[in-house]
Amino acid sequence: MRKWLMVLLYVSGIFLAFIYRYDILAWLKEDHNLFLSILAASVLALFPVLPYKLIIGLFGYAYGSLTGALICWTATTLAAAIVYGLVKYMFQSRSRSYLNSLSALDKFTGAVQRRPFASVAFARLAPVIPQMAVNIYAGAAGLPFWSYLAASALGKIPGIALYAFLGGQMFQHPRSAAVAVILYIAVLAAAAFSLRPRSSTGR
Repeated sequence: MRKWLMVLLYVSGIFLAFIYRYDILAWLKEDHNLFLSILAASVLALFPVLPYKLIIGLFGYAYGSLTGALICWTATTLAAAIVYGLVKYMFQSRSRSYLNSLSALDKFTGAVQRRPFASVAFARLAPVIPQMAVNIYAGAAGLPFWSYLAASALGKIPGIALYAFLGGQMFQHPRSAAVAVILYIAVLAAAAFSLRPRSSTGR
Protein backbone atom coordinates (compact mmCIF):
# COMPACT_ATOMS: atom_id res chain seq x y z
CA MET A 1 0.00 0.00 0.00
CA ARG A 2 2.81 2.40 0.90
CA LYS A 3 4.51 1.79 -2.45
CA TRP A 4 1.38 2.55 -4.41
CA LEU A 5 0.85 5.69 -2.34
CA MET A 6 4.34 6.87 -3.33
CA VAL A 7 3.55 6.18 -6.99
CA LEU A 8 0.28 8.09 -6.67
CA LEU A 9 2.02 11.05 -5.04
CA TYR A 10 4.70 11.09 -7.72
CA VAL A 11 2.18 10.98 -10.57
CA SER A 12 0.17 13.72 -8.86
CA GLY A 13 3.34 15.81 -8.56
CA ILE A 14 4.03 15.43 -12.27
CA PHE A 15 0.42 16.36 -13.06
CA LEU A 16 0.54 19.49 -10.88
CA ALA A 17 3.97 20.52 -12.17
CA PHE A 18 2.69 20.16 -15.73
CA ILE A 19 -0.41 22.27 -15.03
CA TYR A 20 1.59 25.05 -13.38
CA ARG A 21 4.73 24.79 -15.50
CA TYR A 22 4.32 28.22 -17.07
CA ASP A 23 3.61 29.82 -13.70
CA ILE A 24 6.79 28.24 -12.34
CA LEU A 25 8.82 29.52 -15.27
CA ALA A 26 7.34 33.02 -14.89
CA TRP A 27 8.15 33.00 -11.19
CA LEU A 28 11.72 31.91 -11.87
CA LYS A 29 12.21 34.86 -14.20
CA GLU A 30 11.08 37.34 -11.56
CA ASP A 31 12.06 35.95 -8.14
CA HIS A 32 15.72 35.54 -7.18
CA ASN A 33 15.38 33.97 -3.73
CA LEU A 34 18.23 31.46 -3.71
CA PHE A 35 16.68 28.85 -1.40
CA LEU A 36 13.32 28.89 -3.19
CA SER A 37 15.08 28.73 -6.55
CA ILE A 38 17.00 25.61 -5.50
CA LEU A 39 13.72 24.12 -4.28
CA ALA A 40 11.98 24.93 -7.56
CA ALA A 41 14.89 23.53 -9.58
CA SER A 42 14.77 20.33 -7.49
CA VAL A 43 11.02 19.97 -8.05
CA LEU A 44 11.46 20.38 -11.81
CA ALA A 45 14.24 17.77 -11.73
CA LEU A 46 12.09 15.32 -9.77
CA PHE A 47 9.04 15.92 -11.96
CA PRO A 48 10.45 16.36 -15.49
CA VAL A 49 7.53 18.07 -17.21
CA LEU A 50 9.90 20.29 -19.19
CA PRO A 51 13.29 19.56 -20.79
CA TYR A 52 15.77 20.27 -18.01
CA LYS A 53 18.21 21.81 -20.45
CA LEU A 54 15.65 24.60 -20.83
CA ILE A 55 15.48 24.99 -17.05
CA ILE A 56 19.27 25.23 -16.79
CA GLY A 57 19.36 27.84 -19.54
CA LEU A 58 16.64 29.82 -17.78
CA PHE A 59 18.56 29.79 -14.51
CA GLY A 60 21.69 30.85 -16.36
CA TYR A 61 19.76 33.75 -17.85
CA ALA A 62 18.13 34.75 -14.53
CA TYR A 63 21.12 34.36 -12.20
CA GLY A 64 24.15 34.45 -14.45
CA SER A 65 26.02 31.43 -15.75
CA LEU A 66 27.95 30.47 -12.61
CA THR A 67 25.17 30.87 -10.02
CA GLY A 68 22.60 29.31 -12.35
CA ALA A 69 24.87 26.32 -12.91
CA LEU A 70 25.46 25.86 -9.17
CA ILE A 71 21.72 25.97 -8.44
CA CYS A 72 20.89 23.38 -11.09
CA TRP A 73 23.85 21.18 -10.17
CA THR A 74 22.73 21.14 -6.53
CA ALA A 75 19.11 20.50 -7.47
CA THR A 76 19.77 17.68 -9.93
CA THR A 77 22.24 15.95 -7.61
CA LEU A 78 19.66 16.08 -4.82
CA ALA A 79 16.96 14.75 -7.14
CA ALA A 80 19.27 11.96 -8.31
CA ALA A 81 19.82 10.84 -4.71
CA ILE A 82 16.09 10.94 -3.89
CA VAL A 83 14.99 8.93 -6.92
CA TYR A 84 17.78 6.40 -6.42
CA GLY A 85 16.72 5.91 -2.80
CA LEU A 86 13.05 5.53 -3.63
CA VAL A 87 13.69 2.96 -6.34
CA LYS A 88 16.29 0.97 -4.40
CA TYR A 89 14.51 0.76 -1.07
CA MET A 90 10.91 0.54 -2.23
CA PHE A 91 10.91 -1.04 -5.69
CA GLN A 92 14.28 -2.74 -6.17
CA SER A 93 13.10 -6.36 -6.02
CA ARG A 94 10.44 -5.83 -8.65
CA SER A 95 12.53 -3.57 -10.87
CA ARG A 96 15.55 -5.87 -10.55
CA SER A 97 13.40 -8.81 -11.67
CA TYR A 98 12.28 -6.77 -14.63
CA LEU A 99 15.86 -5.90 -15.58
CA ASN A 100 16.88 -9.55 -15.31
CA SER A 101 14.03 -10.52 -17.62
CA LEU A 102 15.46 -8.35 -20.39
CA SER A 103 18.18 -10.46 -21.97
CA ALA A 104 19.28 -7.51 -24.11
CA LEU A 105 20.37 -5.71 -20.93
CA ASP A 106 22.44 -8.55 -19.48
CA LYS A 107 25.75 -7.48 -21.00
CA PHE A 108 25.03 -3.81 -20.39
CA THR A 109 24.18 -4.38 -16.74
CA GLY A 110 27.29 -6.50 -16.30
CA ALA A 111 29.45 -3.77 -17.83
CA VAL A 112 27.88 -1.10 -15.62
CA GLN A 113 28.37 -3.15 -12.47
CA ARG A 114 32.03 -3.74 -13.34
CA ARG A 115 32.68 -0.02 -13.83
CA PRO A 116 29.83 1.77 -12.07
CA PHE A 117 31.59 5.11 -11.53
CA ALA A 118 32.78 5.54 -15.11
CA SER A 119 29.49 4.27 -16.56
CA VAL A 120 27.33 6.64 -14.53
CA ALA A 121 29.66 9.59 -15.18
CA PHE A 122 29.46 8.97 -18.93
CA ALA A 123 25.67 8.58 -18.78
CA ARG A 124 25.49 11.97 -17.07
CA LEU A 125 27.68 13.50 -19.74
CA ALA A 126 25.77 12.12 -22.72
CA PRO A 127 23.02 14.58 -23.74
CA VAL A 128 20.88 11.89 -25.40
CA ILE A 129 20.45 9.74 -22.27
CA PRO A 130 17.43 10.73 -20.12
CA GLN A 131 18.75 11.58 -16.67
CA MET A 132 15.68 10.24 -14.88
CA ALA A 133 16.29 6.90 -16.58
CA VAL A 134 19.82 6.87 -15.16
CA ASN A 135 18.47 7.54 -11.65
CA ILE A 136 15.91 4.73 -11.90
CA TYR A 137 18.31 2.26 -13.49
CA ALA A 138 20.98 2.88 -10.84
CA GLY A 139 18.52 2.23 -8.03
CA ALA A 140 17.06 -0.84 -9.73
CA ALA A 141 20.49 -2.31 -10.45
CA GLY A 142 21.65 -1.59 -6.89
CA LEU A 143 24.76 0.36 -7.84
CA PRO A 144 26.86 1.52 -4.85
CA PHE A 145 25.21 4.73 -3.64
CA TRP A 146 28.25 6.89 -2.94
CA SER A 147 29.97 5.86 -6.15
CA TYR A 148 26.75 6.59 -8.05
CA LEU A 149 26.29 9.98 -6.36
CA ALA A 150 29.91 11.06 -6.86
CA ALA A 151 29.85 9.99 -10.51
CA SER A 152 26.54 11.80 -11.00
CA ALA A 153 27.82 14.99 -9.39
CA LEU A 154 31.00 14.91 -11.47
CA GLY A 155 29.37 13.88 -14.74
CA LYS A 156 26.73 16.61 -14.52
CA ILE A 157 29.24 19.45 -14.35
CA PRO A 158 30.14 19.86 -18.07
CA GLY A 159 26.55 19.69 -19.35
CA ILE A 160 25.08 21.96 -16.69
CA ALA A 161 27.95 24.43 -17.10
CA LEU A 162 27.37 24.46 -20.86
CA TYR A 163 23.61 25.05 -20.76
CA ALA A 164 23.87 27.65 -17.99
CA PHE A 165 26.56 29.44 -19.97
CA LEU A 166 24.44 29.34 -23.12
CA GLY A 167 21.45 30.67 -21.20
CA GLY A 168 23.45 33.53 -19.75
CA GLN A 169 25.89 34.37 -22.54
CA MET A 170 24.79 32.89 -25.88
CA PHE A 171 23.35 36.10 -27.35
CA GLN A 172 25.91 38.45 -25.83
CA HIS A 173 28.95 36.31 -26.68
CA PRO A 174 28.10 33.90 -29.52
CA ARG A 175 31.75 33.06 -30.22
CA SER A 176 32.35 32.07 -26.59
CA ALA A 177 29.18 29.98 -26.75
CA ALA A 178 30.50 28.16 -29.81
CA VAL A 179 33.81 27.49 -28.04
CA ALA A 180 31.91 26.14 -25.02
CA VAL A 181 29.98 23.72 -27.24
CA ILE A 182 33.21 22.52 -28.86
CA LEU A 183 34.82 21.97 -25.45
CA TYR A 184 31.78 20.00 -24.29
CA ILE A 185 31.95 17.77 -27.37
CA ALA A 186 35.67 17.24 -26.72
CA VAL A 187 34.98 16.20 -23.11
CA LEU A 188 32.25 13.82 -24.28
CA ALA A 189 34.54 12.30 -26.91
CA ALA A 190 37.33 11.84 -24.36
CA ALA A 191 34.92 10.12 -21.96
CA ALA A 192 33.65 7.80 -24.69
CA PHE A 193 37.23 6.95 -25.68
CA SER A 194 38.15 6.12 -22.08
CA LEU A 195 35.19 3.71 -21.84
CA ARG A 196 35.90 1.86 -25.07
CA PRO A 197 36.26 -1.92 -24.69
CA ARG A 198 39.86 -2.88 -24.01
CA SER A 199 41.23 -5.53 -26.32
CA SER A 200 42.59 -8.55 -24.54
CA THR A 201 46.30 -9.33 -24.96
CA GLY A 202 48.47 -12.28 -24.39
CA ARG A 203 46.25 -14.82 -26.14
